[in-house]
Amino acid sequence: MWEISMAESREYWMRRRGFILAAIGSAIGLGNIWRFSWLAYRNGGGAFLVPYFIALLSIGVPLLILEFLLGNYFQGSSVTAFKRIRDQLEIIGWIAILDVFIIGTYYSVVLGWVMDYIGYSAVVAWKDVGAGDLFNNLTSNPWIQLIGFTITWFITWITVYKGVSGGIERASTFAIPVLWFLSAILVIRGITLAGADVGINWYLKPDWARLADGKVWIDAFGQILFTLSVMAGPLVVYAKYMPRNSELPNSAWITAFANCGFSFFFGFATWGIIGYMMSLQGVTTPADLNVPLGGAGLAFVTIPTATSLLPGGTAVAAVFGTIFFIILWLAGYTSLISIVEPVHAALNEKFGTSRKLNVTLITILSYIIGLTFIFRVDLIDPVDFIAGSTNLVWVVLLEAVIAGYFYSLKKLRDYANPYAELKLGEWFDFLIRYVVPIIMGIILVYGLISTDTMSPISGLVLILL
Repeated sequence: MWEISMAESREYWMRRRGFILAAIGSAIGLGNIWRFSWLAYRNGGGAFLVPYFIALLSIGVPLLILEFLLGNYFQGSSVTAFKRIRDQLEIIGWIAILDVFIIGTYYSVVLGWVMDYIGYSAVVAWKDVGAGDLFNNLTSNPWIQLIGFTITWFITWITVYKGVSGGIERASTFAIPVLWFLSAILVIRGITLAGADVGINWYLKPDWARLADGKVWIDAFGQILFTLSVMAGPLVVYAKYMPRNSELPNSAWITAFANCGFSFFFGFATWGIIGYMMSLQGVTTPADLNVPLGGAGLAFVTIPTATSLLPGGTAVAAVFGTIFFIILWLAGYTSLISIVEPVHAALNEKFGTSRKLNVTLITILSYIIGLTFIFRVDLIDPVDFIAGSTNLVWVVLLEAVIAGYFYSLKKLRDYANPYAELKLGEWFDFLIRYVVPIIMGIILVYGLISTDTMSPISGLVLILL
């Protein structure tokens, strides 16, 4: 259908299963573990699942399907896809790729912290100094941060350097099952702790009156937007590596529900542990614990503190602390490799440069820029607000407008449906052309007027990826 440059990679996934697991790995990230359950708690418990599920169906799945179709139909990254729709639109693809690249430079810093904490967990380093002080010591000491940061980038470089089937697919088919298995261990331990039912009740008990609060809906749609990794980058490129005439719509549904299901599932571990801490301290509400219930504070302060309180002493704390941070690192690692890959793909398609050269240069440049965030951790927030929050909403808005108004969504549907396990109808056109742009506009306006540092467009997108 399209003439492809000989320099462009002709790599493919070995199996559809590998593609789906890689897409799930791109979507599941740090925020599935340390943000979703906290959002549910503060937004009406089980009632939050109503707007969350509506957001998943109205913008999440349609955007996933769209990105799969763009990558596979045009056999390229968003740069190539947008250029083939209209030459002038190529720049939008490059903006998306640049955003993805910038996110990787500071996302890897946080992932480096997680790697450091795997080492800390082995000796329960927070036992004597306190979890809060330990985290502050880490983020204020660049030289310690360099250890986990360097290891993380080395593993990421090796993975993407080895290619689609030999690197990314193999990593994903290992990491995602291990992620779920270890998470199941934590969930079982969490829900069997004394007082776990109290914490889980705070997580799930519905407060239906909260559904009248527009902010609850903003949080739900914002979480869906960022957690699914729809950013005209990773998933477009991952779909490029599927053969033509592949099943795509149901693959998107599987990816979406696996991602959101993991968030919901892991919440039982988090809130079982919080309930246990409440029972030990004799408090009646989670807020009375005076510990972070979401975000990086949950991961680096609250969970480590909780492991020290588990029955069994230091050995048990070391085991469950290590398991938690391995889960967290695997979730971030599969997202980071999906950040590097689209940058390589765009460069390869445009300039014909090889994977080995591209991935090596991307890694070196990301590492160098990442050093800035290691030595100036305070820069992460403002850079993320621009590159990781505001710009990504704009990119998704423009992606929907380009597909809906500059190209034929019917043509994309006709391309996918003969091989689709779940057919696409005109509902898909309606959601992409009208619903997605309107929702993106609302999120952008809310981000400009909101003073909430945990709004979907304020603060760290890395808590969502």
